[in-house]
Amino acid sequence: MQRRSLLKTTAASSGALMVPSMLRAATGLKKRPNILFIMSDQQHDRMMSCADNKWLNTPHLDGLAAEGVRFASAYAANPVCVPSRMSMATGMMPGRFGGGDNKTASKAKLAPHIDENSMGKIMKRAGYDTFYGGKVHMCGQLRPDSDHGAGYGTYFKDQRDLLPGACLEFITQEREKPFFAVASFINPHDICFAHKAHATGKSPVKNLYDEAMAMPLDELPPLPDNYGIQVGEPSGIQAKLSTTAVTPSMTMRTEYVEKAWRINRYIYHRLTERVDGEIGKILDGLKQAGLEENTLIIFTSDHGNMDASHRLASKSFPYEESVGVPFIMKYKGGIPAGQVDGEHLVSTGLDILPTICDYAGVEIPEHLIGKSLRPVAEGKAVTDWREYVVSEDAKWRMLRTENYKYTTFSDPASKESLVDLKKDPGEMRNLVDHPEYKEILRGHRKLLAEWCETTGDTEAFKFARNDDGSSDYTPPPEAEAPGEKAGNRKKKAKKGKA
Repeated sequence: MQRRSLLKTTAASSGALMVPSMLRAATGLKKRPNILFIMSDQQHDRMMSCADNKWLNTPHLDGLAAEGVRFASAYAANPVCVPSRMSMATGMMPGRFGGGDNKTASKAKLAPHIDENSMGKIMKRAGYDTFYGGKVHMCGQLRPDSDHGAGYGTYFKDQRDLLPGACLEFITQEREKPFFAVASFINPHDICFAHKAHATGKSPVKNLYDEAMAMPLDELPPLPDNYGIQVGEPSGIQAKLSTTAVTPSMTMRTEYVEKAWRINRYIYHRLTERVDGEIGKILDGLKQAGLEENTLIIFTSDHGNMDASHRLASKSFPYEESVGVPFIMKYKGGIPAGQVDGEHLVSTGLDILPTICDYAGVEIPEHLIGKSLRPVAEGKAVTDWREYVVSEDAKWRMLRTENYKYTTFSDPASKESLVDLKKDPGEMRNLVDHPEYKEILRGHRKLLAEWCETTGDTEAFKFARNDDGSSDYTPPPEAEAPGEKAGNRKKKAKKGKA
């Protein structure tokens, strides 16, 4: 097992950036928790047995949830790998640095105040020993496998079964400082190769495909309740369907029969169990080392997977299975056990970095508009939580309020989408054309315009609609561009409850 030390020394660079609050925090290192941030890839929020999924068994994630809090309304900032991961690393919506999809996000150039306040650099400046293991998939400035290391002192490449051992080797070292470790697993992302097994018989998941093919139909996971195509589905959704991608969503929607979809779901469930087992090795090792009591554990996934809902596969759609992600926090003695919180809308891209800063005793950078989840997780009364959460893509913006989800598309010819999630959690009916929802629709149009204005999301103005639904929305003169000074957006966003 090999590890690569990326940072020989950062004393000169970090000294210039050390703010007084970080210096004060550094005097109380022993009082601060270790922090373990675990991430899976392409796991939607219902892919755990503790989320009432009876077709898989995830005992380790279930145990984590039983001893902490599981947030049932958590959303990725963008349901694609690179922009989502960059969002979590920076606390910024990826569209602010041009990261609407994997290609553009990979080439993004971060402004200095964003780069220097990214997750690894903040934690290293705060006096933590830092480790990053597994899948990276971010722009050059945030890559722990680069020469500069992005703040991570140790990097380990393997993203599968070797990662737990490397992570445990790091976190069980004798040290005077607390540790901050990221364990980024690849699965259940291998579901992307399931169609290749179906089409060619050759695939990294061929063994699971063959296993499913040999099983009786009634032993495979059933079709989801929302297998049908949404009534009134916008053309903006259909425009994202592909026949050439590794997971060709258009081909699968039009050609797959019931058994093909159920085999696909079987593979997805088994891959999720696989990553649960890998995560369990880290959790068990942490406990055996006597580090469980003083370690904050955060678990999430970068985005979800359509999993046959609406006869779709893969990600990048504004449907719940794509944008909704699991999110669990555990800290013995600090976070009450056994909580399930579906009330507070969580943005994993915006909220994880402020939460980590809060527990590490670090002042939250002024340019961030996310919120620390610490008071919510610890069961304290929170009166100023956000009224809505936003997820984005190069071709759409999704805004979720307590009861409704509103989506608009960059193509002005596409109708919008409005779904009543309380009455229709499967998102089977688009209510945009229903007169009785006219005022609710207008209200959500205004919220999206507010989001654009309070967060400086000038790119999103092309998604905003006027009260009558027309797409020639004109931002007010006072709307600031992305180049505004750090701190202005945060003050404006608080005012707008973004």
